Amino acid sequence: MRNVLMIHAATLAALSMLSASPAAAEGKGDRAKAAVAEAQGKIDALNAMDARGEVPRMSADAMAALRSAQDQLRAGHKDAAIEAAHSASHIADTAIGVAQRERRESNAAAQADAAMAAQAQVAGARDQAAAAQDQAADAQQRADAANARAASAEQAASAAAADAAAARASAQQPATSVTTETTRTAAVAPRVVHRTVHRTVHRARPAVVTEKTTTTINR
Repeated sequence: MRNVLMIHAATLAALSMLSASPAAAEGKGDRAKAAVAEAQGKIDALNAMDARGEVPRMSADAMAALRSAQDQLRAGHKDAAIEAAHSASHIADTAIGVAQRERRESNAAAQADAAMAAQAQVAGARDQAAAAQDQAADAQQRADAANARAASAEQAASAAAADAAAARASAQQPATSVTTETTRTAAVAPRVVHRTVHRTVHRARPAVVTEKTTTTINR
């Protein structure tokens, strides 16, 4: 009795497996198609990223795996198609990650370059401002020196004009002559007369000498 029951159970199990095989096969085919479609979508997204470096090679490897999955699916090798499609998806995922990392690095490098360029512009503007300040200070010094020279020249011109005015005023005034007479008495040497008998001595008579001095005074 037990043997009969065991045989019956085995028969039922076999029948169940036989009846489930078409459904299982049909479900595996759907999974293979879904896997191929998923791999195709990832590869399309990867190609749209227009990445550089190693990504194009990885994209080509993913495409090769996808074509293999499609070929296996058409040949009815559903397990092989699923495996190849999963391989294509894995390669595409890896390539997408690499492309995203490279894009982030490229953006960071571009931002760093922009920041450095901005800093260089700021430094250049500061240098130009400092140079302009130096030029302004130098120009102010030159202007101060020129003003000092102009003031000195103005003073010299004022002094020269004053001297010229004084000279003109002096030239226009009439000259005044003052005559001074000085009377001086000069002694005259005595005149000696020799006579035979008598000796006569004559005293010198004072002589009057008049000197005239003329002094001209300009007023």
